[in-house]
Amino acid sequence: MLSIDELEKLINFTEVIEVVQNLIKISSENPPGDEYFVGKYIINYMESAGIKTEIQEISPERFNVISRLKGDGTLPPIIFTGHMDVVPVKEDELARWTVDPYSGTIKDEYVLGRGAITMKGGLGAAMVAMATLARSNLKPAGDIIFLATVDGEDVMRGAKAIINTHYISDAKRIVVCKPTDMNLVTVCKGRTWADIKVLGKSAHASIPGAGINAIDRAIRLIEALSNHKIPHQYHELVGSSFWQVTLIKGGIEAAIIPESCTITVDARLVPGQNPDEIWKYVEGLINYLKIEIPDFEASIHVIDKREPWETNDEEFIAKIEKAHNIMGKKVVKNGYLGTTDATVLRRLGIESVIIGPGQIKYAHKEDEKVSIEQLKDAVKLYLLMMVG
Repeated sequence: MLSIDELEKLINFTEVIEVVQNLIKISSENPPGDEYFVGKYIINYMESAGIKTEIQEISPERFNVISRLKGDGTLPPIIFTGHMDVVPVKEDELARWTVDPYSGTIKDEYVLGRGAITMKGGLGAAMVAMATLARSNLKPAGDIIFLATVDGEDVMRGAKAIINTHYISDAKRIVVCKPTDMNLVTVCKGRTWADIKVLGKSAHASIPGAGINAIDRAIRLIEALSNHKIPHQYHELVGSSFWQVTLIKGGIEAAIIPESCTITVDARLVPGQNPDEIWKYVEGLINYLKIEIPDFEASIHVIDKREPWETNDEEFIAKIEKAHNIMGKKVVKNGYLGTTDATVLRRLGIESVIIGPGQIKYAHKEDEKVSIEQLKDAVKLYLLMMVG
């Protein structure tokens, strides 16, 4: 690996700040899924550094960006990945911002703006690391793949689409550039969620006892979910598994008994649990309610299933620890409570870690910001990992 002096001579640290600012200035809110111009910026940047870059169209004006820098073939390819979309800035949130959320303003040694944390800071750092390597006379041991996906803030359409293609089929390791405060994440919770539609019978609300109130029936199901917790498992880095009701929609008019009520159940899983098992358990609760209430009707529509995972690739972890040592840093291992594209990409049998600049507590809120110091550290770490 490079020494810290050699590393810092290679990197233009002003460049990473400018790239992250430029990414932030290009709005890519999802919904509606407006990643087009961010994708174009990434393509132009990578190609200007001499890096071969392709796109994979997902839908009109939505595409993944795949850049590949050839290695000498002694190691399999490694992927550095992140999503291009950001959550929208809602009107009530906008009033709390102290700067334009799409300005990329620098303030108190932070870059501010929507997506600074999730995840244009990490994307920009990986882009600059790869471009720096391409401009140098260094040759990586294996191909370096940069993958920028669409729809990471929704149901991960970009990640799901690419696993059925040739673009990354030869890769064996993934680095997800999500914000971890530059801690090393080797275990990630899973997530699955579903809409459960509970049926009733419509009637005019002025008639006592008329109809069947679907909201009342949904409350019975919510109580059952609260009283029968998800089959419990615990992991020291991510805590316990659990579920909760996060949305409820019912009724069409104040004077009408609602004929349906839909609740959304969000479940968070730890390694060793399977999303399918969760919904079988919920189905059992519904069947139990049918014994108590013979005409009880409810159906489950699973929206997405993201498996929990844990990396046990000790060689991969040791390489990251070595890179930290060169930087004069100590590795702090942690777990990730959310989910990332790695959940999908791992279905190819690829080992993964998450490590990137920024603290998740600043994400998806007013004055979202990423530390300039951590952006610099991320470029150094990613470049060391790329060089091998």
